[in-house]
Amino acid sequence: MRKLLALCLTFAFAAGLIAGCGGKEATDGNTSAAGASPAATVAASAGAAASTAPKAEAAAFPLTYKDALGNDVVIKERPKRVAVAFFHFIEPWFSLGVTPVAGDNTSSLFGFLSFQPFIKEQANVLDLGSPVSVEKVLESKPDLIIAATPYNDKIMDQLKQIAPVVVLKNELDWKGRLLEFSKLIGESKKGQDKVAEIEKLIVTNREKLAAKKDQTVAFISFNNKGTYTAFGLDRCVAFYDKTAGLGLTAPANYPAVHGKDNIFTLEGLLQLNPSYIFLWDDMTSNSEETTLEELKKNPVWNTLTAVKNNHVFIIDRAAFSAGPLGVEYGVKAVTDFMLK
Repeated sequence: MRKLLALCLTFAFAAGLIAGCGGKEATDGNTSAAGASPAATVAASAGAAASTAPKAEAAAFPLTYKDALGNDVVIKERPKRVAVAFFHFIEPWFSLGVTPVAGDNTSSLFGFLSFQPFIKEQANVLDLGSPVSVEKVLESKPDLIIAATPYNDKIMDQLKQIAPVVVLKNELDWKGRLLEFSKLIGESKKGQDKVAEIEKLIVTNREKLAAKKDQTVAFISFNNKGTYTAFGLDRCVAFYDKTAGLGLTAPANYPAVHGKDNIFTLEGLLQLNPSYIFLWDDMTSNSEETTLEELKKNPVWNTLTAVKNNHVFIIDRAAFSAGPLGVEYGVKAVTDFMLK
């Protein structure tokens, strides 16, 4: 039942994307010149956009991009075949309307609920494996490679023999990735517009949850041997940050940094005692549901405030990707669950 609810949220997310496009068209129609029919105006606008866009893109090239290593990478023309050699750099391209020809461990990424609107594109994306296979990168025939340091350092020289390589660090947040990648295709405004769209979504949902500001929220995953990992504040900016996120309240002594002091026993989780618990879920298995059924027999688990109030929800791992699609999915899903 939880899987079904999660899938419903995904379809709602996809419908929202479609509705958003429709809303833009309606706005354009309202600015029609006097005396012109709506159909004629839309057709004229579409024709103008179609003829202007390629010229604007062409004018942006060749461009020189200084990457994270200080290299000046010359991109002669708009990339048509982008290979992404770092898992966390793949998602922003789909947000920008670009389907990479290859990506690091994409078979896993397409299992995320946030990627279901793009599932048909999976056949067009070569999985480079993890670690990345240089042979597969070569097979994908890229005209631009996006790499990460230090993740791809061992194969960097080989990648540079295949195509121009832009190297970035994994320090960029979802906004930074959208803004930087949009520059590489000569469409900076597209990145700026997408950032503004997601920021508006966050603000809208933060306002919806304003009445819940006194409720504490924890994001955790089940581990083996009866322990629990709490996702640190730095991994959940879109949820906890007061200005860049939903402004949710973390329990006292909740870990600030993911990977540091964030492993708890059930008794430790009881000390946090959040009002809401969101459980990391891998949609390819039912392990979370199975563990929850077992926990229902545990008296300590049943004393948690979230459990007593039926405020324990399973949320897809996409919400923790820290990418733009994951942020959109996670913000909508968390808001929907908390307002149930």
